[in-house]
Amino acid sequence: MKTVILATFSDNVQAHMLQDLLKQEGIESMLQGELSTQILSYIHGIFIQVLVFEDDLERAKAILKEAFPENC
Repeated sequence: MKTVILATFSDNVQAHMLQDLLKQEGIESMLQGELSTQILSYIHGIFIQVLVFEDDLERAKAILKEAFPENC
């Protein structure tokens, strides 16, 4: 199954919050770039991407819009 980028965050707190919300709704997600942001936090332009399966994208977008409207 193909994964797609749902959202991009500059810190892991928001990325984990979104991941928890998705999990509560039965949507699997993955974080990409989390380790890089922890190790290279002093470099601007490094982000964490929240990935979901393509089939879950529309439901995940609704959750993102409700929880983090500034990221839509």
